[in-house]
Parts: sequence; C-alpha cells; structure tokens
Amino acid sequence: MKETTVSTSSARSVLHYLTTNNYLTPQGQSKLLAELQIPEALIDDQEGRLPIESYHQLWHKAKEVSQDPAIGLHVGQQSSAELMGLVTNVLVHSDTLEQGIEQYARLYSLVNNGIDLVFDKQGATSVIEFHHYKPEFYCIQDIERTLALAVQRSRQYVNDEIRMEKICVAHSAPPYAEEYEQVFGCPVEFDCPVSTIVFSSKFLHFSPKQRNPYVKSALQRYAEAINNRLFKRKIGDKVKDIVLELLPHGHADIDHVAQRLHMSRQTLYRKLKKEDLIFQELVEDIRQQKALEMIKDHQHSLSEIAFILGFSELSAFSRAFKRWTGKSPKHFRLKSQEESNEP
Repeated sequence: MKETTVSTSSARSVLHYLTTNNYLTPQGQSKLLAELQIPEALIDDQEGRLPIESYHQLWHKAKEVSQDPAIGLHVGQQSSAELMGLVTNVLVHSDTLEQGIEQYARLYSLVNNGIDLVFDKQGATSVIEFHHYKPEFYCIQDIERTLALAVQRSRQYVNDEIRMEKICVAHSAPPYAEEYEQVFGCPVEFDCPVSTIVFSSKFLHFSPKQRNPYVKSALQRYAEAINNRLFKRKIGDKVKDIVLELLPHGHADIDHVAQRLHMSRQTLYRKLKKEDLIFQELVEDIRQQKALEMIKDHQHSLSEIAFILGFSELSAFSRAFKRWTGKSPKHFRLKSQEESNEP
C-alpha cells in the first residue's frame, strides 16, 4: 500500500466525541461524512483505512462544528475499551509496558503510516518520538489527541503512578497552551524538532492491569498479518526513505537507520544482503541520485545541496560529485543550464 492512510478507529474516536457531546446528531454525522465523501460503511469497518487527507479534513470539520480549538486534547482525554484500536489492544495485553511500547512502535503503520514512531530507552529516561514523513502529514489536533491518549491510557490500563517528565510538540504554542500542562501534568515545550513523550524508564517494568497472554498472542498474530498485507515493502526502500530524512542531520549511518527500523545493525545488514544490497553503497547511490536531481532543478545553491546530503563542507561534496560524474558540480550545473536553454 503506497497511499498514506490512517486507521478508521482514529476517525471513530473523533465522531464518538462529537456525538456524545451533542455537537452532532446521528443524522448530522451522516451528513458530515457525505460532505467529506467518506462512506459510513468504511468508518464501521474494523480494518478500514482512511486517506490521511480525509482524516485531516474530518479534524477540520470537527473543530468547526464544536467551535473548540482544543478539540484534539479533549478527544484524547476520552478513553474506553470500545474506542481502542488493534495496536493499542496489543499493548495493553503485553507482559510489560516496555514490551507493549516496542510492539506498538513496530506496528504503528497500522495506526498511521504517515508517521514513524521511535521508542528509545536512554538509561534512566525513555522517549517516544513521532516522526512525520512529510510536513503535510502533521495535524495539530491529531498529535494532541495522540499524546493525550498515551498519557491517559498508560494510567488507566497500566498503572496509576505513571507520570511523564516532559512533553515536546513540533508546533507553536496555541492560544490554549495553558491546557497542555493540565492535561499532561508535566512541563510542555513547543516548537520542537519532533513531538516527543519523555518519561522515567522505571515505569517500563510495570505490567498492564488486565493483560491476557492468550488475547495478546491472538491480537499480535492478527496485527502482523494485516501489517504484512498492507505495508510489506522491501527493506531497501525503507532504508532509502530513512536515509533521505537523516542525511541533513548527519545521522545517515547504519546504527541510526537500524534504530529507526527497530532492529540491530547485524539484522539490517543481513536483510539488505538478501536483496543484494550493501548499506554503504546504498547511501552513496542515494546521495548521487539526489545530488543530480537538485543540481538540475536549480532550486538550491551548491552549499545547500552539500548540507542536505550530509557533507561536512562543500569541498567534500565536490570531490564526491566528481567521482560520480567526472565533472565538478559547478561545471555540471552550467552544462545542464546550457542544455535546458537550447532551442
């Protein structure tokens, strides 16, 4: 599946909030879905997928109908078993919170395949990061709901003692920013590079309150089957996407890429080998292809291109480009410009 989609369980939670709080009647809900060209049967489908654009339009309408700018936070505070999606159910039936978060991160494409969820245990502190693959995949109301739900459900279904140390969001402080600390019960930072939940690693050994290993096993097999059917991609394609994202930050190395894929570097090497790929050669090919595209479109200076491709300085980029093409980037750009101006 190449289209970026969201589980309809997320859409159902928005609609449930609107109807239970009397912002919409059942007839009003049908009219709203018809206006957004979302089939009601799709919303009711437990395995349904909604295009991310339609999901964001639903949030826009929900904000308009409720006249509530903080609706994302408020939807995130409603939590019940009937509203939980498949992947959350896997988490709440896991042996420990740590195991549940690991599975949640690995299966997050089922929730929203426009986001890469990264879980990192850093000694005494653990973090969960929400990396949006493209800027247009970011929706303030959706990330507010997601973060609020994570806090709410961790206490409701795992342990009442769980507290967050800090919440970071990748958007600017809204007019209702004071509500954030009331909802999360911890400091909140805005305009961050990535939306992040920070908490003590001591909570990771906690076990969910009503876990059932048999239910977990069945749900996990079911989730794996759906995930493989919808999102089976070659490992080389996944590595390419992550490398392109990490290059400007200087982190396009095997360790960072393996971490984003939730596997060891040895496992990543082995999976790439099955596709006759070598990591270093793959990164080199990605840099070369991207360099040629960016030089030809004339949108960036050579120094900007060097930075975007992760080179420490322009001279290093120039040497690499000459190795790839036999020409300097400056000469290649001039030649390309001349050819495009020819009648």
